[in-house]
Amino acid sequence: MSVVHPYRRPSEDIVRAAPWTLAGELTELADDLPDWDYDTVLPLRRTLVVDGARARNECGLKDDAELAVSVRWTASGSLLRGRAWRAPVPPTDGVELSVEFDLPGTDLGGTLGLDLSLVLISPGGTISKIAPRRPGSVLWADRRDVRLRGDATQFPIVVTDFGSSTYPADAPWILDIGGGLEDAALGSLLLLVNEKRKNVVDVVTGRAAGDPARSAAVLSMLRSDTLRSLVEKAVVEEDFDLSTEYPTGSTGAVLQAVLRQHFENDLGTLRREHTQDPAYFVARIQAAAGLLKEEA
Repeated sequence: MSVVHPYRRPSEDIVRAAPWTLAGELTELADDLPDWDYDTVLPLRRTLVVDGARARNECGLKDDAELAVSVRWTASGSLLRGRAWRAPVPPTDGVELSVEFDLPGTDLGGTLGLDLSLVLISPGGTISKIAPRRPGSVLWADRRDVRLRGDATQFPIVVTDFGSSTYPADAPWILDIGGGLEDAALGSLLLLVNEKRKNVVDVVTGRAAGDPARSAAVLSMLRSDTLRSLVEKAVVEEDFDLSTEYPTGSTGAVLQAVLRQHFENDLGTLRREHTQDPAYFVARIQAAAGLLKEEA
């Protein structure tokens, strides 16, 4: 089923991308990395050739329109995501770009998704009524999924009946955090999904069909709530400290990675906000998670 966009898009060959590789390797990145673990940093590389002038012309844009190529990543195991790389695209053809970035293993797990996109930053002066005008409009996109450590996930997901448990019967999900800070996250973090909430179960298990925007909203709320649970664990756990060297893949290491990525290691401020202004604390986490934010 093809997707119809409400604006003009350029030809598929507007971006010519070489395969993803790991730094120092000549062969294409494999679909499975069975030897990957949480101590493994992925040095991802890719080369591109972008026809910036032709892209603008075919979209009905003038040369002053601002375009960029960006790479965003998602990890199903940690439910984390982020923008790894971005570069502007000048209004000339044959622009060569080298995509280079490293992803730390403590942020990953499960299936790693790599989304490469040519996006509109600013429309400038358009020459067509159906030219893209909204910043963030995707003009070209390419996705690659890579399974890390087989199908293992940092947060195992279990679909269960909340009605027969101590959890609220109508709650959609809960991130259960057990064990100590030095225990393996793989055995301490468990995402429980209520089997009675079929719409949520379908999205989490990848069986959702129909409205993609609705599925994206569910995942966005799930990521935000999961991030909140992890940050709250960090701020209320008196023994948790950013300077401690926790074992690789442990709950403590995961919490450190979360605070490093989203809050610049600002544990003291988070603890004060959690106590003195809990509403602001929650809003700050929602902002960090990009809750219901349209992706660029």
